[in-house]
Amino acid sequence: MMIAVSQFDIQFLGSYLWLSVILCLALLGASFLYYRTTTPPLPGWLKSVLFSLRIIAFIALFLTLTQPILTIVETYEKNKSIGIVIDRSNSMNLPNSTNSRSSRKEMADELLDSEGFSDLLSNLDFEYYALAESLDVTKNGLNLSGNKSDFGRAIRKIDKLTSLNPYDYILVMSDGRATTGESLADAALSIEAPIFTIAVGDSVKNNDIALGELLYNNVMYAGRKTEIKASISQHGDISGDRRIILREGTRLISQATISPPGDGKTFEATIQYTPIQPGRKILTLEVSHGEDANTDNNRKTFSVRVLKSKMNVLLYSSSVNQEYAFLYRYLKSREDYEVTTVIDAPGGARLGERFPNTPEKLNRFDAVVLIDPNLNRIKSHHEKFNSYLRERGGGLFILMGEEYAQSAANNRLEQLSPLAVSFRHTEFGKFHLTPNPRMIFHPAVKLGDNREEITAIWQNQPPFTSMVRVDSLRSNGVAMGFIEGNRSRSQVCGMALRRMGAGKVIAMAMTPMWNWAFYPLGVGGDASDYQEFVSGVIRWLTVGDESDRVNFKPTAEVFESGEEVSFEGFARDEGFRAIAGGTGEVVIVSASGDSTTANILPRVGKEAGYYAEFGVMPPGEYSYRADMSAENVRLGRFDGKFAVDDIDRETALTQVDWNYLKNASALSGGVFASYDNIQPVIDAIDITKSKVTETDEVRLWDHVILLIIILVALSAEWFIRKNRQLL
Repeated sequence: MMIAVSQFDIQFLGSYLWLSVILCLALLGASFLYYRTTTPPLPGWLKSVLFSLRIIAFIALFLTLTQPILTIVETYEKNKSIGIVIDRSNSMNLPNSTNSRSSRKEMADELLDSEGFSDLLSNLDFEYYALAESLDVTKNGLNLSGNKSDFGRAIRKIDKLTSLNPYDYILVMSDGRATTGESLADAALSIEAPIFTIAVGDSVKNNDIALGELLYNNVMYAGRKTEIKASISQHGDISGDRRIILREGTRLISQATISPPGDGKTFEATIQYTPIQPGRKILTLEVSHGEDANTDNNRKTFSVRVLKSKMNVLLYSSSVNQEYAFLYRYLKSREDYEVTTVIDAPGGARLGERFPNTPEKLNRFDAVVLIDPNLNRIKSHHEKFNSYLRERGGGLFILMGEEYAQSAANNRLEQLSPLAVSFRHTEFGKFHLTPNPRMIFHPAVKLGDNREEITAIWQNQPPFTSMVRVDSLRSNGVAMGFIEGNRSRSQVCGMALRRMGAGKVIAMAMTPMWNWAFYPLGVGGDASDYQEFVSGVIRWLTVGDESDRVNFKPTAEVFESGEEVSFEGFARDEGFRAIAGGTGEVVIVSASGDSTTANILPRVGKEAGYYAEFGVMPPGEYSYRADMSAENVRLGRFDGKFAVDDIDRETALTQVDWNYLKNASALSGGVFASYDNIQPVIDAIDITKSKVTETDEVRLWDHVILLIIILVALSAEWFIRKNRQLL
């Protein structure tokens, strides 16, 4: 590289250039005349020294006043640059062509060492990169697993690494088999450098049926029919019908007959599925194969979560009242609730069913709602309630009223509530409930989108007119709302929750709730706030620990073959604040009974985040159990299933995708070539050196050294003059 200085230029930024020039010339002239004759006389050499010091000071002063800038323009030539990206994913280990013994990887390396390619690179500045699941700044991709091909991620990383000095060209050598991430064509649109592509591998199509994208609901309901749609493509000449089969493990669930669409075509097939039992299901969809060149692409494993089609809710009340009527009417209007009622009136009168008299009958309910219950009538069921909460993990909602207050004292059922009550009467007036700021986003409290809206909605509801006097909040209870304006410790809490083993309890000490629905309807409004509150309570009581507050699960429901198995989750308290210091472990059990354990660790930089890693695991189905705790308090237990697919997506599709590479080149302004003729790419890359012009500006005035020169020169002159006693 030869650098030539092509231009010098000087500019003065000072506002009074000519005045500065005249002033400095006048001072220099006066100094010259002064030092021609001196009193006392001085030797000639000393006069020259003094005059030179004066000149130096005036020149520095002149530069300071005129503010000159020297501009230097340099022109030189340099080689153009190219980034060479080589696909090192597992698919490059496949044969290069149908009658070749060398792999695509070996062919790519041969092309890089070929004479034509070497001549090209001799005239360019180049760097090698390896591409697979990410980008590696080595030629062979030593830091890559090769389990995936993410072209978009690799190209964007190159663009980021070279943002200050981008390449003139990017060359990608690959078989075009992308298995994840953004496409190469989409990434090419966002960068300036043209992308040249060389397809490594034969483009001959073999007879093959391939199963593509699956469309299905991740959440299904037991007993409800649903559809799973599959995209199926055909390559080559295939005749005869095929079957599409759905299995759970080895059990056949459903099947349907399909007709191949024709060479190069894709169609959508539909198969129906009706799950029977709730839980996590690992399903496999496959297309029967005949004389396919590749059968690994005929099936896919996926996971769905099956929920109960309806939540069973038990309503218990000591009388037929407005609270019961509004709650019953709303729950019955919902398709996702199955409502059972027990009306246990004074004197032994009863409407509806009997209260469940065995633990098994009580355990079939997902939630129990006690509407102002007379606890004396159901006190014999204490052990069933205790087992229902702690072992079954049921949900209990208690709406307190006068009957509850009169029967609460010394009743063991009262001890299930987070609100301790010993007074036998209720207080009357007008009361409002203010949400606890810590619990503002709890499902039972969150009636709006933000804190201000939620608080306003609670404040604008019709006032409660009756309140059960509360002694205190039990030690493991959490206040959800406070009685507005009341600061008495015994009555401050109006609504609270607590956990009992796996179960949950919410208690409300204020009534009536039904006014929230009745009053708005009377003025042309709706009962949305009431309905949102009831739904939030039931949802929190019935949902498992896999919720918005505490969660821990696999990062994928089905991991690809060779992919590292990992878990992630988060932990927040009842006020949805991050819980720090959480610990625990995850135990994975294979179908054969072998177990593997990993610790749950906090994720650095992510509030409330936790993770666990297991590495690569053999293909198959697995069950897991995760336990999280903090400060000896259990945060949650999570269990479920996941699978590791036995199909390597990198090698499942053997054909080279020339069109994938062609489209990327065309969109970016590059050129495509095949491995057996790379000359079009070599010819299209311009190796002419680039002419670069750089401009450098030097400020001759903006430096502290000028001030130092002025001070030193004048000080030296003054010292000599004083020493020689000059006037």
